[in-house]
Amino acid sequence: MGRIAEFSEEDIINAGKSIQKGGPVSVYSIRNKLNGGDSKRIKKVWNNYLANNPSEKEIEDIKPIDLPTEIIDELNKNSDEIKSRLERLSINGYAVAQKIAEKRVESTIVDYKSKINEFEESERQASIAIESCDRQILELNNDLESLLKKNEDLVAENANVTGILSSAKITIAKLEGKESEFDKLKQEYGKLLGKYEIMNERKSSS
Repeated sequence: MGRIAEFSEEDIINAGKSIQKGGPVSVYSIRNKLNGGDSKRIKKVWNNYLANNPSEKEIEDIKPIDLPTEIIDELNKNSDEIKSRLERLSINGYAVAQKIAEKRVESTIVDYKSKINEFEESERQASIAIESCDRQILELNNDLESLLKKNEDLVAENANVTGILSSAKITIAKLEGKESEFDKLKQEYGKLLGKYEIMNERKSSS
């Protein structure tokens, strides 16, 4: 045997006020709002409220119907079953939503980790490239200093060679002058030698 749920007068009045905002109020609309309650008591409480508040509309005078206990029990049972189903649906829905959210978070974390790894690898490659450039710049500076030193040495050596060449030119000019004098001496020697031979021939013939 089912037992009709008891509700306070305040519960009944608040339910009626809530229904009144959207349409007419009846015993059964209040009872449905409360999910239970005695129809006669609901009507009495609501009508007393209206009597003390003339501005409110009087409840519709619908003849109450007393449902059989079996139907009331079945309604209560169905209500409990529906409530239980809704609770299970809510829990399952929340669990599914939580799993989806966790997967999205995990996917986002994996994506961010992948991007972080890419950035770190790019930074590492950039660091290696910068170090390589620094070494090349240092080597080029060393090569430049070496070339400058060689250039200075070549300039000094060129100046020395230029001096030697100038001295050699002077020496060559002097030698050329002496060679010319030597040629003249050879010519004079030849003439003298010819005269000496002629004189010897004459001396031998006499």
